[in-house]
Amino acid sequence: MMPLTFSSYFAGGPTPKFSFYHIWKAYQVIDSQGPVGRKALAEALQIGEGSTRTILDKMIREGSVENTRRGAVLTERGRKRLETSGVLTQAVELEGITLGKHNCAVLVKGMAERIKLGCEQRDEAVRSGATGATTLIIRDGKIVFPGDDNFPDQESVAPLRRAFELEDGDAIIIGSAFSYEMAEKGAVTAALGIGNQSRRCWTEGTTLLSADTEADDLKCIALAMHELVGRLPLAMRSKNQYGVRCEEGEVVDSNYSGPVLEEALKKSQIIRRTAVSGPYRGVPVVVVPIMRKKEAIAVIGIFDITRGSFTDLMSRAKKERF
Repeated sequence: MMPLTFSSYFAGGPTPKFSFYHIWKAYQVIDSQGPVGRKALAEALQIGEGSTRTILDKMIREGSVENTRRGAVLTERGRKRLETSGVLTQAVELEGITLGKHNCAVLVKGMAERIKLGCEQRDEAVRSGATGATTLIIRDGKIVFPGDDNFPDQESVAPLRRAFELEDGDAIIIGSAFSYEMAEKGAVTAALGIGNQSRRCWTEGTTLLSADTEADDLKCIALAMHELVGRLPLAMRSKNQYGVRCEEGEVVDSNYSGPVLEEALKKSQIIRRTAVSGPYRGVPVVVVPIMRKKEAIAVIGIFDITRGSFTDLMSRAKKERF
């Protein structure tokens, strides 16, 4: 499980008048209230109908939402994406730890290692309108402050154990504000920000490519390129070794190839077409070769899920070739 990431919603064009939080909230509102019309959704998100339309259009194109006569509903893919996001919210009452009248706790599964001292999460929450934010992590079965295994007193954080199923490596961000809505916005914004932090894999491993470069050594480059293109699905392999496939900020396949990648390798030229089968059927793809001495030694491909048919994309086998 990992925090939802929505970089593709902000890829290119003018700066939108909505944030990561509004996209997450759209998922939550459609899931709990759907079918829901655009006007009602805009009111729930507290943003304009134009911004709401932009979010809905993106969700529909990526296959997360279906627009029915009664309004927007989550598809199976959208519901699964929300359920496995690793971001859970709960109103809590904690004394001596938080600052505001209302508190919203957000559990972020498996992300404790990305927390330093919690200052980044506090600043994110405050910029979003919260009074403040408290960050805790789960280590050795205890709920503690980052960098301090002795605090807080475990009895004082007992409500968090009742609210969530906690495991070592989890993180909890508690947003505080004078309204629950602002506490939630601050905490969720900070939580989603964790998912957009750079991974160590980007700076580890070799960047010297050859025809025999293996998948493990491609991960750093593939993830970096994946982020640069707004986290559109991306695949990369060398000439003699199968490679990696990235989706939503993670490597989802470390033994990947396909006919379009192989054609680009064979012809040593850029290939542009719409995939006719496999997990990206109906999606435009462009594959670019990486050349050395007039020969392709590796290829990298981008799948533009903002175009073409994506309704049944994620229901297909992850390792099916396209």
